[in-house]
Amino acid sequence: MIDIKDANRRMIDELSRQSERYQESIACQREVFYHRRVGVQPLLLTSQRLEPFADLHPFTYKEIHYDPEKMLFNGLLDALCAQAGGRECVPSVRANMGCGIVPALFGLVQELFDDKMPWLQKHLSPEQIREMSKADITLTPEFQMALRHMEYMTDALKGSGVRVYPVDIQGAFDTAHLVMGDEIFYQMFDDPDLVHHLLDLSCDAIQIAFDECLKRIPDSQHTVCHYNYLAIPRALGGLKLSEDTPTILSPSAIDEFVKPYMHRALESAGGGYIHYCGRNDALFQAVMEEPYAHGLNFGNPEKHDMEQILRQCAAHKKLYIGPVPGNPDESPDAFIRRVLDASVSDGKSCLFLTTSVSRDQVHAFSSAWDRACESALQIV
Repeated sequence: MIDIKDANRRMIDELSRQSERYQESIACQREVFYHRRVGVQPLLLTSQRLEPFADLHPFTYKEIHYDPEKMLFNGLLDALCAQAGGRECVPSVRANMGCGIVPALFGLVQELFDDKMPWLQKHLSPEQIREMSKADITLTPEFQMALRHMEYMTDALKGSGVRVYPVDIQGAFDTAHLVMGDEIFYQMFDDPDLVHHLLDLSCDAIQIAFDECLKRIPDSQHTVCHYNYLAIPRALGGLKLSEDTPTILSPSAIDEFVKPYMHRALESAGGGYIHYCGRNDALFQAVMEEPYAHGLNFGNPEKHDMEQILRQCAAHKKLYIGPVPGNPDESPDAFIRRVLDASVSDGKSCLFLTTSVSRDQVHAFSSAWDRACESALQIV
């Protein structure tokens, strides 16, 4: 049986060897977030863990939920993949409690599974929601456990350069959907005032959750990290919102039930970036028009014309943060040139490309990226 404490110590020691590089990566990413010219365009490259960690296997989602050591163990496995890419990823870990962790502030508790993330099976009724106020949004035992996990990670990672990042914070409509369940789609027509009330409460919960996380994250007054690669200047907020459910809404519903609350949640944090899976052109336009949204991440980039997306992001000074699909039989050099060319405006790129390659491809892909950047960005 594996000695988890020893394994965590060895992984942290290995990650600590490159702590200075992580700081340099944070500084480099900061320049791009401020749309300044950079000597090196960040590449968020990951690869397989190196020996002697290659054969370690993660624990199940159910195993890690109540165990901070196992939670950290799983996070460090991913952090080693970011380190192995050798580029501008900033390794980071979080209390990986599922997308229902902010709805936990409403008193809801997720069901746990071995093979998939926790999920809310029970919801609040319209009558319960109608009686709620901001005073009812509290730090429940489930959310307090997430904060304790963060504190454990912060203490274990001290001095390593590996960051702790916030729990999974969904957007206001996603949060409201999780709290009410699919009943929300009926109530949008039958009792829109109730839905707006719940969306207001969801924004309150988002702000409380984010503020509590920041209290547990060292240096959060300067930088907020996300997903084992990204480092956002706190001056630009640092909040990540997932807006998955709005992808199935009409443009008019997005105007009424999504845009105002996306704006409120981001404004309360000082800004951040938006993630969503699926495709909805009205939602994309809402993100482009949102002054506090500094970036965008897709869960399904293959559903989009990514060259057009990159041009739109560059025109609106939004960063696209995430993967871009390659074309069939496209060489790495051709792929990199194509996506970089689409992302450049005024000599600056809006692209934070995340991609993973095998160990034997790391050097070649990294070199191809730098060559293409020298041409596309006229780096000298």
